[in-house]
Amino acid sequence: MRPTASEVLGAFAAPLRYDDLPDAVIAKAKTHLVDVLGVALASASMPFARITLEAIRGEGDRGPCSVIGFGDQLPATSAALVNGALAHGIDYDDTHFAAVVHVSASVAPAAVACAEAADASGREFLTALIIGMETAVRIGLVAGHGFHDRGFHPTGLCGTFASALVAGRMHGLHASQLVDALGLCGSMAAGSLEFLTDGSWAKRLHAGWAAHAGLVAAQLAARGFRGPRAIFEGRFGFYRSHLGECAWDLDALTDQLGQRWEMLDIGLKPYPCCHFTHAFIDCAAALQQRTPVAPEDISRIECFVPPPEIPIVCEPVANKKTPQTDYDAKFSLPYAVACQLVRGHVDVDDFTDAAIHDPAVLTLAQRVECLADPDTDFPRHFPGRLRVILRDGRALEHQERVNRGSRERPLDDTAVREKFSRNATRVLPAPQAAALLAAVDAIDSAASIRPLARLCMGRAGTGSCVAVA
Repeated sequence: MRPTASEVLGAFAAPLRYDDLPDAVIAKAKTHLVDVLGVALASASMPFARITLEAIRGEGDRGPCSVIGFGDQLPATSAALVNGALAHGIDYDDTHFAAVVHVSASVAPAAVACAEAADASGREFLTALIIGMETAVRIGLVAGHGFHDRGFHPTGLCGTFASALVAGRMHGLHASQLVDALGLCGSMAAGSLEFLTDGSWAKRLHAGWAAHAGLVAAQLAARGFRGPRAIFEGRFGFYRSHLGECAWDLDALTDQLGQRWEMLDIGLKPYPCCHFTHAFIDCAAALQQRTPVAPEDISRIECFVPPPEIPIVCEPVANKKTPQTDYDAKFSLPYAVACQLVRGHVDVDDFTDAAIHDPAVLTLAQRVECLADPDTDFPRHFPGRLRVILRDGRALEHQERVNRGSRERPLDDTAVREKFSRNATRVLPAPQAAALLAAVDAIDSAASIRPLARLCMGRAGTGSCVAVA
């Protein structure tokens, strides 16, 4: 009998050794760990971070696992939830373009929490992290853009299964137990796109909940709790329940698993907002550099957008042109383009409450029109084409066919480290941020993950830093 997809995943994850991993895959995982830790630290300075921590801390349990940017220590499941919310909470975390999944925001918090609880070595940690990253990508690749089309957020869905494998691997589950854990995840994976309607905060929980649910599923499976064996392809399984009978390619989940590494295509974000807007921001920056113009001299801005992106960053039109919350703004193409043209940058502080209500930016955002452009290779890349029509009749145009941060145009090591430093030092002092970066660089030889995790911490309940010896 042909093995189920879960059985193939279990047979891949249970015996995989660090020495089996290609150097490029290990380097990729370390780069993305640097990135996601920096993003989570930047998030620790935001109001939603304190609310999330206070809600979870209110349960009263303490544990061995660090909360990023704070001094609190929680049980592994709780730490994974909070840290996952931080990792994804400002939309600055990585994305696999074809799978349309934010990968590290769930699997890295899951891996850190489990490794810290188990006092695992750096190599054990990296092996589990890589298993999770590859799994999250492949689960998303089966659907392509199908989850979005039905109103599901793939990060919350795919990250749950991936986090279960991370936790199961870290705690020594055998292949059959991993299959049970994956089966249980089918009843736990969640994530709705309804936040796009009103800019509410639900999306911030998706990666954290995925990490939390995955850990719980692995804990249940370890104790003998049974899960469906064909959770992916079964008649009431994950893909049929979320995608129906439309075309989905289950082979993408298992084909050459462990030989072809899809995670190498994960991209890093140069801007803290929806990845669909990034090429357009770069178009605006290129036009500014080539032909500087004042915002008041602009009559109209036309954005030529791949059709599947339009419901995400262009609709509803009123919300996108006049965002009411930071999440409205992060998923607003008119706001992103106007912000770049007015301020000359798009960064973390451009999404504060004061920034998103800046009259100069909002006035220009009203002049942005989003037009469908079917002639792109979306979702292989998230391209952008921008035309700026000036009041004197001139038209300025620029196109980015391949977005920055993709495999073809990756952020180089200098850019990754600069991004980390900008983000981390919002909460940590520069010496502590530098020590954390060095700890990630040396993680391959670390006997324990705990020193690295402690370097992510701040003073208890403050979201600020601790001194580094």
